[in-house]
Amino acid sequence: MIYTNSKNETNYIDISDFPFGKNGMQFPVVSLFSGAGGLDIGLEESGFHTAVCVEYDTDCRETLRHNRPEWKLFEEGIKIEKGKMRTRIPGDIRDISVNELLKLAGLKKGETTLVVGGAPCQPFSNIGKKLGKHDEKNGDLFLEFVRMVKGIQPEAFIFENVVGITQNKHSDVIAYMIDKFKGLGYGISHTVLNAANYGVPQRRERFFLIGIKGVENPAFPFPTHFKDTKHYDSFIKDFEVFPIKKFKKWVSVKDAFKKIFKNSEKRSDYALMNVADFVVDRMKLIKQGQNFKALPMEMRPNCWKNGKHQGNDTFGRLIADLPSVTIRTAAYNPAKGMYIHPFENRGLSTVEMAALQSFPFDWFFKSKGRDKVTLVSGGKQIGNAVPPVLAQALGAAIKKQIWAKRSKSLQKQPVLVAEN
Repeated sequence: MIYTNSKNETNYIDISDFPFGKNGMQFPVVSLFSGAGGLDIGLEESGFHTAVCVEYDTDCRETLRHNRPEWKLFEEGIKIEKGKMRTRIPGDIRDISVNELLKLAGLKKGETTLVVGGAPCQPFSNIGKKLGKHDEKNGDLFLEFVRMVKGIQPEAFIFENVVGITQNKHSDVIAYMIDKFKGLGYGISHTVLNAANYGVPQRRERFFLIGIKGVENPAFPFPTHFKDTKHYDSFIKDFEVFPIKKFKKWVSVKDAFKKIFKNSEKRSDYALMNVADFVVDRMKLIKQGQNFKALPMEMRPNCWKNGKHQGNDTFGRLIADLPSVTIRTAAYNPAKGMYIHPFENRGLSTVEMAALQSFPFDWFFKSKGRDKVTLVSGGKQIGNAVPPVLAQALGAAIKKQIWAKRSKSLQKQPVLVAEN
Protein backbone atom coordinates (compact mmCIF):
# COMPACT_ATOMS: atom_id res chain seq x y z
CA MET A 1 0.00 0.00 0.00
CA ILE A 2 1.12 3.55 -0.80
CA TYR A 3 0.99 6.24 1.91
CA THR A 4 0.99 9.92 0.95
CA ASN A 5 2.18 12.97 2.85
CA SER A 6 -0.63 15.40 2.01
CA LYS A 7 1.55 18.45 2.65
CA ASN A 8 4.39 17.76 0.24
CA GLU A 9 2.60 15.04 -1.79
CA THR A 10 5.47 12.58 -1.36
CA ASN A 11 4.51 8.91 -1.60
CA TYR A 12 5.93 6.20 0.67
CA ILE A 13 5.66 2.43 0.60
CA ASP A 14 5.97 0.15 3.63
CA ILE A 15 9.05 -2.09 3.32
CA SER A 16 8.81 -3.73 6.75
CA ASP A 17 7.67 -7.01 5.16
CA PHE A 18 10.27 -7.02 2.38
CA PRO A 19 12.29 -10.28 2.16
CA PHE A 20 15.78 -8.79 2.32
CA GLY A 21 18.61 -10.94 1.00
CA LYS A 22 20.13 -11.40 -2.40
CA ASN A 23 17.00 -13.25 -3.65
CA GLY A 24 18.67 -14.58 -6.78
CA MET A 25 19.69 -11.04 -7.80
CA GLN A 26 17.78 -11.37 -11.05
CA PHE A 27 17.35 -7.61 -11.51
CA PRO A 28 20.32 -6.15 -13.46
CA VAL A 29 21.78 -2.75 -12.56
CA VAL A 30 23.96 -0.39 -14.56
CA SER A 31 25.94 1.59 -11.99
CA LEU A 32 27.26 5.04 -12.91
CA PHE A 33 29.56 7.11 -10.68
CA SER A 34 29.90 3.92 -8.62
CA GLY A 35 32.41 5.27 -6.11
CA ALA A 36 33.37 2.71 -3.47
CA GLY A 37 30.18 0.70 -4.09
CA GLY A 38 27.87 1.80 -1.28
CA LEU A 39 24.77 2.09 -3.45
CA ASP A 40 25.45 -1.18 -5.25
CA ILE A 41 26.11 -3.40 -2.25
CA GLY A 42 22.96 -2.02 -0.62
CA LEU A 43 20.94 -2.88 -3.71
CA GLU A 44 22.37 -6.42 -3.62
CA GLU A 45 20.51 -7.00 -0.37
CA SER A 46 17.28 -6.04 -2.14
CA GLY A 47 17.81 -8.63 -4.87
CA PHE A 48 19.51 -6.55 -7.56
CA HIS A 49 22.83 -7.38 -9.19
CA THR A 50 25.37 -5.00 -10.65
CA ALA A 51 25.95 -5.85 -14.31
CA VAL A 52 28.49 -3.11 -14.98
CA CYS A 53 30.17 -0.21 -13.14
CA VAL A 54 31.52 3.11 -14.37
CA GLU A 55 33.90 4.90 -11.99
CA TYR A 56 36.54 7.54 -12.69
CA ASP A 57 38.57 7.33 -9.45
CA THR A 58 41.45 4.84 -9.60
CA ASP A 59 41.34 3.86 -5.92
CA CYS A 60 37.57 3.35 -5.99
CA ARG A 61 37.96 1.03 -8.99
CA GLU A 62 40.58 -0.90 -7.03
CA THR A 63 38.13 -1.22 -4.12
CA LEU A 64 35.36 -2.47 -6.41
CA ARG A 65 37.69 -4.92 -8.15
CA HIS A 66 38.94 -6.32 -4.84
CA ASN A 67 35.52 -6.82 -3.24
CA ARG A 68 33.42 -7.81 -6.25
CA PRO A 69 35.68 -9.26 -8.96
CA GLU A 70 32.56 -10.50 -10.74
CA TRP A 71 31.33 -6.94 -11.34
CA LYS A 72 32.34 -5.70 -14.77
CA LEU A 73 34.27 -2.45 -14.53
CA PHE A 74 34.37 -0.31 -17.63
CA GLU A 75 38.09 0.43 -17.99
CA GLU A 76 38.68 0.31 -21.71
CA GLY A 77 41.38 2.89 -22.38
CA ILE A 78 41.44 2.48 -26.15
CA LYS A 79 38.74 3.70 -28.52
CA ILE A 80 38.51 3.32 -32.28
CA GLU A 81 37.22 6.39 -34.09
CA LYS A 82 37.14 6.67 -37.87
CA GLY A 83 39.56 3.80 -38.11
CA LYS A 84 42.07 5.37 -35.72
CA MET A 85 42.97 4.34 -32.18
CA ARG A 86 43.08 6.88 -29.37
CA THR A 87 43.54 6.63 -25.63
CA ARG A 88 40.96 7.74 -23.10
CA ILE A 89 40.71 7.94 -19.33
CA PRO A 90 39.22 4.73 -17.86
CA GLY A 91 35.87 5.40 -16.25
CA ASP A 92 35.33 8.81 -17.85
CA ILE A 93 31.59 8.63 -18.52
CA ARG A 94 31.76 11.50 -20.99
CA ASP A 95 33.79 9.25 -23.28
CA ILE A 96 31.67 6.09 -23.02
CA SER A 97 28.88 5.25 -25.43
CA VAL A 98 25.66 3.57 -24.39
CA ASN A 99 26.22 0.70 -26.80
CA GLU A 100 29.70 -0.22 -25.58
CA LEU A 101 28.55 -0.05 -21.95
CA LEU A 102 25.60 -2.36 -22.66
CA LYS A 103 27.86 -4.69 -24.61
CA LEU A 104 30.18 -5.11 -21.62
CA ALA A 105 27.17 -5.67 -19.35
CA GLY A 106 25.75 -8.30 -21.72
CA LEU A 107 22.47 -6.40 -21.96
CA LYS A 108 20.33 -4.90 -24.70
CA LYS A 109 18.36 -1.68 -24.57
CA GLY A 110 15.34 -2.12 -22.32
CA GLU A 111 16.75 -5.16 -20.46
CA THR A 112 18.23 -3.22 -17.53
CA THR A 113 16.08 -2.94 -14.42
CA LEU A 114 17.92 -0.04 -12.79
CA VAL A 115 20.36 2.67 -13.76
CA VAL A 116 21.78 4.21 -10.59
CA GLY A 117 24.34 6.79 -9.59
CA GLY A 118 25.14 10.12 -8.05
CA ALA A 119 27.08 12.55 -10.19
CA PRO A 120 29.94 14.15 -8.17
CA CYS A 121 28.28 16.30 -5.56
CA GLN A 122 30.92 19.00 -5.01
CA PRO A 123 29.33 21.51 -7.45
CA PHE A 124 26.10 21.45 -5.41
CA SER A 125 27.51 21.02 -1.91
CA ASN A 126 26.94 23.66 0.75
CA ILE A 127 30.65 23.33 1.46
CA GLY A 128 32.71 24.90 -1.30
CA LYS A 129 32.10 27.32 -4.15
CA LYS A 130 28.53 26.09 -4.92
CA LEU A 131 29.02 26.60 -8.65
CA GLY A 132 26.46 23.96 -9.61
CA LYS A 133 26.14 23.38 -13.36
CA HIS A 134 28.73 26.14 -13.91
CA ASP A 135 31.46 24.04 -12.29
CA GLU A 136 33.80 23.41 -15.23
CA LYS A 137 35.02 20.05 -13.95
CA ASN A 138 31.87 18.26 -12.80
CA GLY A 139 28.93 20.62 -13.12
CA ASP A 140 27.52 19.00 -16.25
CA LEU A 141 27.83 15.34 -15.25
CA PHE A 142 24.10 15.11 -14.46
CA LEU A 143 23.63 15.43 -18.23
CA GLU A 144 25.62 12.21 -18.67
CA PHE A 145 23.25 10.43 -16.31
CA VAL A 146 20.31 11.63 -18.42
CA ARG A 147 22.08 10.49 -21.60
CA MET A 148 22.68 7.02 -20.20
CA VAL A 149 19.09 6.59 -19.00
CA LYS A 150 17.81 7.72 -22.39
CA GLY A 151 20.01 5.22 -24.23
CA ILE A 152 19.80 2.25 -21.83
CA GLN A 153 16.03 2.56 -21.32
CA PRO A 154 15.92 0.89 -17.88
CA GLU A 155 12.71 0.04 -16.09
CA ALA A 156 13.70 2.42 -13.29
CA PHE A 157 16.51 4.69 -12.11
CA ILE A 158 17.91 6.28 -8.94
CA PHE A 159 19.77 9.59 -9.07
CA GLU A 160 21.44 10.72 -5.83
CA ASN A 161 23.11 13.95 -4.76
CA VAL A 162 23.65 16.35 -1.86
CA VAL A 163 20.76 18.33 -0.38
CA GLY A 164 22.37 21.49 -1.76
CA ILE A 165 21.08 20.60 -5.22
CA THR A 166 17.57 21.55 -4.01
CA GLN A 167 18.55 25.19 -3.45
CA ASN A 168 16.83 27.74 -5.69
CA LYS A 169 20.07 28.54 -7.50
CA HIS A 170 20.23 24.92 -8.72
CA SER A 171 16.48 24.37 -9.26
CA ASP A 172 16.81 24.42 -13.04
CA VAL A 173 19.00 21.29 -12.84
CA ILE A 174 16.24 19.29 -11.18
CA ALA A 175 13.60 20.80 -13.46
CA TYR A 176 15.65 19.86 -16.53
CA MET A 177 16.06 16.26 -15.37
CA ILE A 178 12.38 15.88 -14.50
CA ASP A 179 11.34 17.24 -17.90
CA LYS A 180 13.68 14.91 -19.80
CA PHE A 181 12.75 11.82 -17.79
CA LYS A 182 9.02 12.43 -18.06
CA GLY A 183 9.51 12.78 -21.80
CA LEU A 184 11.03 9.29 -21.78
CA GLY A 185 7.94 7.85 -20.09
CA TYR A 186 9.04 7.73 -16.46
CA GLY A 187 6.91 8.62 -13.49
CA ILE A 188 9.12 10.85 -11.32
CA SER A 189 9.44 11.58 -7.60
CA HIS A 190 12.12 13.35 -5.62
CA THR A 191 12.74 14.06 -1.96
CA VAL A 192 15.39 14.28 0.76
CA LEU A 193 15.91 11.17 2.90
CA ASN A 194 17.63 10.98 6.29
CA ALA A 195 19.79 7.85 6.50
CA ALA A 196 19.18 7.54 10.26
CA ASN A 197 15.50 6.87 9.53
CA TYR A 198 16.46 3.62 7.80
CA GLY A 199 18.86 2.13 10.33
CA VAL A 200 22.10 3.90 9.39
CA PRO A 201 24.01 5.14 12.48
CA GLN A 202 24.34 8.58 10.92
CA ARG A 203 22.08 11.61 10.48
CA ARG A 204 22.93 12.04 6.82
CA GLU A 205 20.46 13.75 4.51
CA ARG A 206 20.68 13.15 0.76
CA PHE A 207 18.59 14.11 -2.26
CA PHE A 208 17.09 11.31 -4.34
CA LEU A 209 15.27 11.50 -7.66
CA ILE A 210 13.68 8.23 -8.75
CA GLY A 211 11.78 7.19 -11.83
CA ILE A 212 9.81 4.07 -12.77
CA LYS A 213 8.16 3.40 -16.11
CA GLY A 214 4.45 2.79 -15.70
CA VAL A 215 4.29 4.18 -12.15
CA GLU A 216 2.95 7.74 -12.08
CA ASN A 217 4.33 8.91 -8.70
CA PRO A 218 6.93 6.42 -7.43
CA ALA A 219 7.07 5.92 -3.68
CA PHE A 220 10.05 6.14 -1.35
CA PRO A 221 10.56 3.68 1.51
CA PHE A 222 8.55 4.54 4.61
CA PRO A 223 11.06 5.07 7.45
CA THR A 224 11.81 2.01 9.55
CA HIS A 225 13.63 3.85 12.36
CA PHE A 226 12.84 6.95 14.43
CA LYS A 227 14.50 8.76 17.30
CA ASP A 228 11.45 8.21 19.51
CA THR A 229 7.63 8.25 19.52
CA LYS A 230 7.56 12.05 19.31
CA HIS A 231 9.68 11.91 16.17
CA TYR A 232 7.37 9.27 14.65
CA ASP A 233 4.25 11.29 15.46
CA SER A 234 5.81 14.38 13.91
CA PHE A 235 6.63 12.50 10.72
CA ILE A 236 3.10 11.10 10.20
CA LYS A 237 1.14 14.25 11.16
CA ASP A 238 0.48 15.09 7.49
CA PHE A 239 -0.58 11.55 6.56
CA GLU A 240 -4.28 10.64 6.50
CA VAL A 241 -3.38 6.94 6.38
CA PHE A 242 -0.11 5.45 7.57
CA PRO A 243 1.33 2.03 8.46
CA ILE A 244 0.66 0.39 11.79
CA LYS A 245 2.75 2.14 14.41
CA LYS A 246 5.83 -0.04 14.51
CA PHE A 247 9.38 1.18 14.27
CA LYS A 248 12.86 0.63 15.60
CA LYS A 249 14.92 3.24 17.40
CA TRP A 250 17.70 5.06 15.62
CA VAL A 251 20.98 3.13 15.55
CA SER A 252 23.53 5.02 17.64
CA VAL A 253 27.27 5.55 17.35
CA LYS A 254 27.70 3.28 20.35
CA ASP A 255 25.61 0.56 18.67
CA ALA A 256 27.72 0.77 15.52
CA PHE A 257 31.05 0.69 17.33
CA LYS A 258 30.03 -2.36 19.37
CA LYS A 259 29.84 -4.35 16.14
CA ILE A 260 33.36 -3.52 14.99
CA PHE A 261 35.52 -6.61 15.07
CA LYS A 262 38.38 -6.76 17.54
CA ASN A 263 41.87 -5.98 16.24
CA SER A 264 40.39 -3.85 13.46
CA GLU A 265 43.59 -1.80 13.53
CA LYS A 266 45.28 -4.74 11.78
CA ARG A 267 43.06 -4.40 8.71
CA SER A 268 44.70 -3.20 5.51
CA ASP A 269 42.14 -0.40 5.30
CA TYR A 270 42.63 0.88 8.84
CA ALA A 271 44.05 4.38 9.04
CA LEU A 272 44.00 6.93 11.85
CA MET A 273 45.14 10.54 11.94
CA ASN A 274 48.08 11.26 14.21
CA VAL A 275 47.48 14.23 16.49
CA ALA A 276 49.93 16.19 18.61
CA ASP A 277 49.88 16.08 22.39
CA PHE A 278 48.55 19.63 22.63
CA VAL A 279 45.59 18.60 20.44
CA VAL A 280 44.91 15.66 22.77
CA ASP A 281 44.95 18.13 25.70
CA ARG A 282 42.24 20.12 23.94
CA MET A 283 40.16 16.98 23.37
CA LYS A 284 40.25 16.16 27.07
CA LEU A 285 38.18 19.29 27.75
CA ILE A 286 35.47 18.53 25.16
CA LYS A 287 32.46 16.58 26.41
CA GLN A 288 30.02 14.69 24.17
CA GLY A 289 28.03 17.15 22.09
CA GLN A 290 30.43 20.03 22.78
CA ASN A 291 32.84 21.63 20.33
CA PHE A 292 35.81 24.01 20.28
CA LYS A 293 33.75 26.70 22.02
CA ALA A 294 34.13 24.73 25.25
CA LEU A 295 37.87 25.46 25.22
CA PRO A 296 39.34 28.41 27.12
CA MET A 297 40.57 31.16 24.80
CA GLU A 298 44.22 30.48 25.55
CA MET A 299 43.86 26.91 24.19
CA ARG A 300 42.19 27.92 20.94
CA PRO A 301 44.11 28.54 17.71
CA ASN A 302 43.69 32.03 16.31
CA CYS A 303 41.12 31.00 13.73
CA TRP A 304 38.84 29.87 16.57
CA LYS A 305 39.31 33.07 18.58
CA ASN A 306 38.28 35.83 16.19
CA GLY A 307 34.64 34.82 15.80
CA LYS A 308 34.90 34.57 12.02
CA HIS A 309 35.12 30.80 12.10
CA GLN A 310 31.91 29.23 10.73
CA GLY A 311 31.12 25.75 11.91
CA ASN A 312 29.29 24.99 15.10
CA ASP A 313 30.35 21.34 15.11
CA THR A 314 34.08 21.97 14.54
CA PHE A 315 36.31 19.98 16.89
CA GLY A 316 33.24 18.42 18.44
CA ARG A 317 32.85 15.13 20.26
CA LEU A 318 30.34 12.63 18.95
CA ILE A 319 27.32 11.78 21.11
CA ALA A 320 27.45 8.04 21.77
CA ASP A 321 23.69 7.51 22.15
CA LEU A 322 22.73 9.20 18.87
CA PRO A 323 23.56 8.54 15.23
CA SER A 324 26.62 10.49 14.14
CA VAL A 325 26.61 13.71 12.19
CA THR A 326 27.23 13.41 8.45
CA ILE A 327 30.43 11.50 7.75
CA ARG A 328 32.26 13.65 5.21
CA THR A 329 35.44 12.83 3.32
CA ALA A 330 37.72 14.23 6.05
CA ALA A 331 35.79 12.83 9.01
CA TYR A 332 39.08 11.37 10.27
CA ASN A 333 40.13 14.94 11.15
CA PRO A 334 38.54 16.28 14.38
CA ALA A 335 39.08 19.86 13.20
CA LYS A 336 36.67 19.27 10.29
CA GLY A 337 33.52 18.60 12.32
CA MET A 338 32.06 16.66 15.23
CA TYR A 339 34.57 13.89 14.70
CA ILE A 340 36.23 13.33 18.08
CA HIS A 341 35.68 9.76 19.27
CA PRO A 342 32.87 9.68 21.86
CA PHE A 343 35.02 8.03 24.55
CA GLU A 344 38.66 8.35 23.50
CA ASN A 345 40.80 11.43 22.90
CA ARG A 346 41.42 10.89 19.20
CA GLY A 347 39.76 11.19 15.82
CA LEU A 348 37.83 8.51 13.97
CA SER A 349 39.57 5.67 12.17
CA THR A 350 38.59 4.76 8.63
CA VAL A 351 37.08 1.54 10.01
CA GLU A 352 34.86 3.56 12.34
CA MET A 353 33.90 5.90 9.52
CA ALA A 354 32.87 2.90 7.41
CA ALA A 355 30.82 1.48 10.29
CA LEU A 356 28.96 4.79 10.65
CA GLN A 357 28.29 4.66 6.92
CA SER A 358 26.84 1.12 7.43
CA PHE A 359 29.39 -0.64 5.22
CA PRO A 360 29.60 -4.38 5.97
CA PHE A 361 32.82 -5.40 7.72
CA ASP A 362 33.85 -7.75 4.92
CA TRP A 363 34.14 -4.76 2.58
CA PHE A 364 37.73 -3.50 2.27
CA PHE A 365 38.85 -0.16 0.88
CA LYS A 366 41.96 -0.15 -1.29
CA SER A 367 44.54 2.28 -2.63
CA LYS A 368 46.03 1.25 -5.97
CA GLY A 369 49.66 0.15 -5.71
CA ARG A 370 49.67 0.07 -1.92
CA ASP A 371 49.26 -2.70 0.63
CA LYS A 372 47.40 -0.35 2.99
CA VAL A 373 44.84 2.32 2.20
CA THR A 374 45.95 5.91 2.69
CA LEU A 375 44.06 8.07 5.16
CA VAL A 376 42.99 10.58 2.51
CA SER A 377 41.90 7.95 -0.01
CA GLY A 378 40.01 5.91 2.58
CA GLY A 379 38.27 9.00 3.89
CA LYS A 380 37.31 10.13 0.40
CA GLN A 381 35.92 6.75 -0.62
CA ILE A 382 33.92 6.31 2.57
CA GLY A 383 32.69 9.89 2.92
CA ASN A 384 31.43 10.13 -0.66
CA ALA A 385 29.47 6.87 -0.53
CA VAL A 386 25.74 6.27 -0.26
CA PRO A 387 25.21 4.34 3.00
CA PRO A 388 24.51 0.74 1.91
CA VAL A 389 21.66 0.27 4.41
CA LEU A 390 19.90 3.33 2.99
CA ALA A 391 20.42 1.98 -0.54
CA GLN A 392 18.96 -1.32 0.62
CA ALA A 393 15.75 0.43 1.71
CA LEU A 394 15.51 2.32 -1.58
CA GLY A 395 16.01 -0.89 -3.52
CA ALA A 396 13.24 -2.59 -1.57
CA ALA A 397 10.81 0.25 -2.27
CA ILE A 398 11.52 0.25 -5.99
CA LYS A 399 11.45 -3.51 -6.28
CA LYS A 400 8.06 -3.74 -4.54
CA GLN A 401 6.66 -1.24 -7.02
CA ILE A 402 8.17 -3.10 -9.98
CA TRP A 403 6.66 -6.35 -8.68
CA ALA A 404 3.26 -4.71 -8.30
CA LYS A 405 3.42 -3.16 -11.77
CA ARG A 406 4.45 -6.43 -13.42
CA SER A 407 1.80 -8.37 -11.53
CA LYS A 408 -0.87 -5.88 -12.60
CA SER A 409 0.34 -6.09 -16.18
CA LEU A 410 0.10 -9.88 -16.16
CA GLN A 411 -3.44 -9.71 -14.77
CA LYS A 412 -4.46 -7.56 -17.75
CA GLN A 413 -3.09 -10.06 -20.25
CA PRO A 414 -5.86 -11.77 -22.31
CA VAL A 415 -6.37 -15.44 -21.55
CA LEU A 416 -5.64 -17.57 -24.60
CA VAL A 417 -7.91 -20.57 -25.04
CA ALA A 418 -6.68 -23.37 -27.27
CA GLU A 419 -9.05 -24.31 -30.07
CA ASN A 420 -10.35 -27.89 -30.19
